[in-house]
Amino acid sequence: MARLFDILKQDHKEVTGMLTQTIESKDTSQFPQIRKMLEVHMEGEEKYLYPKIMEEDKETALESYEEHHVGKLVLNELNKTGKDDEAWIPKVEVLKDVLEHHIEEEESKIFIEADQILSNEQEEEIAQQIEELKSQRM
Repeated sequence: MARLFDILKQDHKEVTGMLTQTIESKDTSQFPQIRKMLEVHMEGEEKYLYPKIMEEDKETALESYEEHHVGKLVLNELNKTGKDDEAWIPKVEVLKDVLEHHIEEEESKIFIEADQILSNEQEEEIAQQIEELKSQRM
């Protein structure tokens, strides 16, 4: 089975690539898939990973929840804004910036911390839960 952090990093890479492609091409057709990927990814982290981090480092976990909250606000704005609106692509750029900041923090700090907090069994269990969530919702 793939390691938890490899799965999450692959999600990060995939969604930022899709956002970059959307911005560069001005093609809005991938947005429903981007939104679904982000929603499922954030739900998996919030349900299964962050509660474990909360037990050891509440401040870091709360910051992660808040960064997800900001990402969701921008996603909701994009959902309400017509794709032909001149502000739509700039909003995608803001979403990408917000996510890149969060990903940088997550991959350089949170995942390293979580790797030390979680046992191998816990990591496997969370990876499996996230994969199940993705297979049910994607």
